[in-house]
Amino acid sequence: MNAPNLGKKLVVGIALVCVSAGYVRADKIALQEKLSKEIKIELRDVTIAEALEKIGKKADVKIVLSDEAEWKLPQGKATRLSVMMQGPLADSLTEMLNAFFMRYAVGDEDITIYPRPELQHIIGRPTPRELELLNAIYTRKIATIDDQAFYLFLKDLLGQQMLIVPFDYQRHVAEALYELAKQGGKQEDGVFVLPAPATLAQVMNALTEYWHVSWKEFPVQSPEIRFVRSRDLMDVRLSQVIDLSYQQEPVERILYHLGAMAGMNVSIEPGLNLHEQKLSVAIYNITAREAFERIIAMIGQRCIFQSPDNIRILAAEQERKKSEQKSGRDDYVGKISIPMEGGKYYIEFMLREKDLTDELKKLWQEKMKEILKVPGLYELAPAAETNPRDELQKMETVY
Repeated sequence: MNAPNLGKKLVVGIALVCVSAGYVRADKIALQEKLSKEIKIELRDVTIAEALEKIGKKADVKIVLSDEAEWKLPQGKATRLSVMMQGPLADSLTEMLNAFFMRYAVGDEDITIYPRPELQHIIGRPTPRELELLNAIYTRKIATIDDQAFYLFLKDLLGQQMLIVPFDYQRHVAEALYELAKQGGKQEDGVFVLPAPATLAQVMNALTEYWHVSWKEFPVQSPEIRFVRSRDLMDVRLSQVIDLSYQQEPVERILYHLGAMAGMNVSIEPGLNLHEQKLSVAIYNITAREAFERIIAMIGQRCIFQSPDNIRILAAEQERKKSEQKSGRDDYVGKISIPMEGGKYYIEFMLREKDLTDELKKLWQEKMKEILKVPGLYELAPAAETNPRDELQKMETVY
């Protein structure tokens, strides 16, 4: 008797979902159309928050800063700038954000500003000088290389001497440029001409992604490029000093934000439901590691600093045991899918570890070891004898 009514409800439900999706898609298309429209506006010495608000009003769009973007601006929302826009909003907005290594993403209702990947090479909140240094590394071109050209390039990059540490790595970068010049380049009067001008960032990223810049606001400090091993990078990221303040926010959002500030991904164990748990927290002038440990202690769970790029949030052991005792279940390790009626639908059975025979348990454990064994997680992969990256293997520490 209820089957026809159920069918009608399903049809109505599907129709509502389709209509909602249509509205969302239409809103997003409308936002993208506004980005292509011409805009003319000039702003002098305003905060970036004021600039985005005035640009948004002018273009009839809502532009917001993400938490991650606010952290990666020298003074957060109070960072000051001057800008003159004339042309399509998309081009003008991109040009304005490039100075801060930011990008925008078009959502369903607004345009959100996020940090670009290049900012991973600045630990913590950048100083204006660090942004200047990073911009030079990514934009200044090197066309020739000889015994002196590279060292003069480093000196002229910012109008003062720049250091690469460890110091031996300066030679490795120069050698990498020589190798690049030999591959399709030419030699003129003892000077090697590169086949195509290259940026310092291109050469360094070809050696390793584990480098960061440092140029603090001290008069006597020289700008530096520091190379580190992957396992050392995790300590560098977790030792940065941060500020964090939230009032009754979901724990999940706080942890994701903290991870973004540290430049690390946060993965939360399924079933914790931290989006339902809210927390008020004010943390100032402490390291990212201490902040994580303090928040995890507040919610009674545990965390593992797994790699330079990942932090895992796990249920406390006592909570896990209670859950298993209550449900009478172990963790699932796989499933069996049986196709029915030629594949029209499937019957699936979830498998727990206790369901497996000893032989299957051994096979499953061996496969899991293969999957979890990621080469180069904490060490750079072995390189050829002529590869400059070999020297990184000998490094004990940068600091």
